[in-house]
Amino acid sequence: MHVMTNERLHTPPAANTAAPSLEAVSLEKSFVSGIVQVHVLQGLSVSLQPGELSLISGPSGCGKSTLLSLMSGLQKPDGGRAMALGQDLAKMSIGALEKFRLRHTGFVFQGFNLFPALTALEQVQLPLGYMGLKNGETLRRAKDALDEVGLSHRSHMRPAQLSGGEKQRVAIARAIAKQPQLLFADEPTSALDAESGQRVIDLLHRAARSHGTTVLCVSHDPRLVRHADRVLGMEDGAIRSDWRQNSPIKE
Repeated sequence: MHVMTNERLHTPPAANTAAPSLEAVSLEKSFVSGIVQVHVLQGLSVSLQPGELSLISGPSGCGKSTLLSLMSGLQKPDGGRAMALGQDLAKMSIGALEKFRLRHTGFVFQGFNLFPALTALEQVQLPLGYMGLKNGETLRRAKDALDEVGLSHRSHMRPAQLSGGEKQRVAIARAIAKQPQLLFADEPTSALDAESGQRVIDLLHRAARSHGTTVLCVSHDPRLVRHADRVLGMEDGAIRSDWRQNSPIKE
């Protein structure tokens, strides 16, 4: 991992003594484009701690979304290891990996990924049912999560009746209702106006602080930088800078 020498951009001190919840160890990933092999990640290593919002920042095409896909088990690396909660994701069977993601991870995507026919409450309940929870528990958790993101009054509405910011807050509620240890957010504010984007990043940060969740967010949105606990700058498939905020972020 290459780190720029700069007084502000430095390898950060450990935020806490907990074991890393996410760890990339010499990750390598390439894709074939036509007849050209493109090396997206080349020996990237980084460790992320629980209870923090870590932002991977950088220009489009720098490899940040690929890193998120590898760390969440959506893709397998060509080399190195992607470790989540102490487990090597590449060594897990497809079934074990699906169960791991269902029980331990939440996802928030740029495009919301909501079902048009379901109400906000039903969107949040759906994955809880897959986890094997009883209806009473799924309803309680879903209502609590919608209340946490400030959408209790919209729980009966379908996506077509919601604004972009409200849709993304439903997606966050769906993720946090699972009470995941790991939460992955891929460009969560890029389709939103400034006010809606602010609310989204505040909610993600609160999930890290209040629930001890490890939040990994990738974005090229510069507005997010000051809201993260840790900022990792990527360029050309490598971590070029790695720093923590000097003071705790106020919610």
